[in-house]
Amino acid sequence: MIPPPAPAESNASSTTPAAATFLVRGIFVLGTRSLFIVRGTVTSGTVRAKQRVIGLPGMDGAVQSVEAKLLDINGGAAQSALTFHYGKQAELARWRALVTEGSVLTLGAPG
Repeated sequence: MIPPPAPAESNASSTTPAAATFLVRGIFVLGTRSLFIVRGTVTSGTVRAKQRVIGLPGMDGAVQSVEAKLLDINGGAAQSALTFHYGKQAELARWRALVTEGSVLTLGAPG
């Protein structure tokens, strides 16, 4: 008789329920404060500080702050900005590669 397969390792996205989703419209970096800033719109739920991105391996920082109701210079709907603090240039480079315009970030409940 063949033994049953070992259970697959669970990842954070399967164990952490989504609290919010965020559509990325652009990113920028404030190097003097080591901040990676993601601009866009909340598409579901509520975005709060201390939430973590789930389901995107390599994006391991917590939201430091949320700026809401930012005006769009092109006259579109108001947007929000999520700030993430990075510790090393390698971390910043990884985040820049992972988070691109048009991607959707799924945020878990604050930990």
